Amino acid sequence: MKNESDFLVLGGGVIGSSVAFFLSRTGAKVTVLERGDTAFGTAGASGGLINWITCAETQMGLFMRSQSMFEHLQEELGADFELNYNSYNMQIISNEIEWKASEQLVKDFKLPGFEAKLIDSRESHQLEPSVTDDMLGSIYVPRVHYLNPIKLALAYRGAAERAGAVFVNGAEVTGLTVENGRVVGAVTPTESYSAGMVVNCTGVWSDRISAMAGVNAPIHPIRGEFVITEPTVKFCNTTISSAQYQTIVQHPELFSPNAIKYNLGFSVEQTTTGSCIIHGTREMNSGLDNSVIPEVIELLIQTACRFIPRLGSLKIMRTYAGVRPGTPDGDPYIGLTDAVQGFCQCCGHGGEGIALSPATGEAVAELLTEGSAVHCDISRFSPDRPAPAPEV
Repeated sequence: MKNESDFLVLGGGVIGSSVAFFLSRTGAKVTVLERGDTAFGTAGASGGLINWITCAETQMGLFMRSQSMFEHLQEELGADFELNYNSYNMQIISNEIEWKASEQLVKDFKLPGFEAKLIDSRESHQLEPSVTDDMLGSIYVPRVHYLNPIKLALAYRGAAERAGAVFVNGAEVTGLTVENGRVVGAVTPTESYSAGMVVNCTGVWSDRISAMAGVNAPIHPIRGEFVITEPTVKFCNTTISSAQYQTIVQHPELFSPNAIKYNLGFSVEQTTTGSCIIHGTREMNSGLDNSVIPEVIELLIQTACRFIPRLGSLKIMRTYAGVRPGTPDGDPYIGLTDAVQGFCQCCGHGGEGIALSPATGEAVAELLTEGSAVHCDISRFSPDRPAPAPEV
């Protein structure tokens, strides 16, 4: 039959392409339907820092599995995605309240071999001479990685295609085919596709796809805004960010309404071309609008330039925004659902999709081809888990 596959993956971003790679290398016939193109959505508007200290405790198993997989993933995928493995991250602390909040953060994340620590201003300057004198110190976070998210998504896709997967761009799913309580395919404006299993990896659009299957899986879009500078000589030794986010969460009374609304912090990554990526906003429940808000960009630049003055001399080449797929409890939906047969969820990774992509793709492939995830326990990410109690 035309357009028939073992697995039909909906969404060709970093998660969908990872799932396609791990499924296709088992010998299964895999088709991927992507409404735009690879990295068209969240992966194309993401930072490249993979940082364990920002990962939720509930997701640490997936993160640690991904951590070990990243070391050799470029070789496995046969592509260079600019991985800087086992680097460090510096999170600038500007006042006593941030210092106390950072002390608690470091205390809460005591993992064997992954111990962050607070360092004073002198040691911070030794590591990063570009940072301002207007700081108390920083959180030194070892064993973090940096990569190019777009190249990672393309690497998954390229490896999946070499293993036999077929990617169809410009194929927005307008409906699912359900027969006798089982999802058996999907429909686009021009074609129909059938498969033994449909996997929903559509990110911020995944709640709409879930609804087509009769499944309730709420997604809360989270908008982040980005600034790209002109290229310059290398002056950032690693990724520099702010410890301000934790303080906003714990002491919102100290910040302006806009800083609270957009969870304003900053992160600066200097790419291999010399350009700097400035980002660090988190606008909850933003909707799917990915347009830039000038006031937020101005706040983001001001915050970053305060702590890294050299940024102020660089020209801005472009600004953009992207949305990430959050869930009510902050954990992704990964697994089969009792609501309908033939439908697997793999969505809602929030801001951790890049970091969790290897272990997620592996776990879904194991679940669907072997009956269970072998390397990670994904039971807590069940799409059928109880919804969190509403906040009072």
